[in-house]
Amino acid sequence: MDHTKKVSTWRVLWKWVLIVVVVVGVSAGVFILRTLSPAPGDTQMSDDDNPVAHAIVFCVLGVFALVCGVAIYLIVIFTNCFTFNFNKPVWNELKLRKYFLNIVVTLGLTVGPGLILAGIFGPVLAGIFRLPVGQAGLIPLLGFIIGFQLLQLWFLIWTPVYRRMIQKRLAAMGITKEQLQGAILVGLSNPASGRGKRFAAIEEDMGALWVTSDRLAFRGDVEQFDLAREHIAEIERKEDKGSTSMLAGIAHVILHVRQEDGSIRQIRLHTEGQWTMGQKRHAMDGLAYAIHNWYEGKVAVA
Repeated sequence: MDHTKKVSTWRVLWKWVLIVVVVVGVSAGVFILRTLSPAPGDTQMSDDDNPVAHAIVFCVLGVFALVCGVAIYLIVIFTNCFTFNFNKPVWNELKLRKYFLNIVVTLGLTVGPGLILAGIFGPVLAGIFRLPVGQAGLIPLLGFIIGFQLLQLWFLIWTPVYRRMIQKRLAAMGITKEQLQGAILVGLSNPASGRGKRFAAIEEDMGALWVTSDRLAFRGDVEQFDLAREHIAEIERKEDKGSTSMLAGIAHVILHVRQEDGSIRQIRLHTEGQWTMGQKRHAMDGLAYAIHNWYEGKVAVA
């Protein structure tokens, strides 16, 4: 078994190309249909279609939406997604709150700059394509929204929430900052779980993993375990085809653990605390090498 398996760069690249082609194709199609299908009456700008007034309205609304989005984002981070008691498990409730708050935050962070761009470029596009200023402003607005959604596939804006949640929860369990310095922040999931279990987040638990000389020690929000080498039946690396991590070429480490009743439990590991999918891929590769070396009896990570 190759514990250092990686996803082919070409397999990742064609998926990104496919996403871009679909988005650009749909956007171009909608725009072409709109421009080739004249609205009832004269499509030229009327005297009442004042580009300066539209620009001011768009920019004012855009600044307001952006400020609200940034403010809510910072509040969510510094209140740990409105979580204040870490003496009990918090992950299940936190991920649900984060899921719905993400809609509000993303709305502000996308619509705000999009409206500002609409105010700046809307009058220009209205003159070029001979559209009403209000309709022309939709082009940069929708363009920014689509672009931001694509960026969110790579940039992980909720990393501070996950990192703070793990640190505060483990601190409540008596684990110090010094002990955490030697740990790897990870999430756990079950590869056998159906897609219905992925609502809000695929991770079923969040915590820290220590790779010591004789065991893998995990301390999480809900679960804690220590695995010796004899507990491990197999170590596998496999991409999750139903996750956006596939787009970054991430092949997760999956531990096949022997249970007391003789059954085998699969534990899929997710690296946490990184800002980009590229950093998560490198962290996952490092985790795979550390666990493989530990399993082979080589020097473990301190």
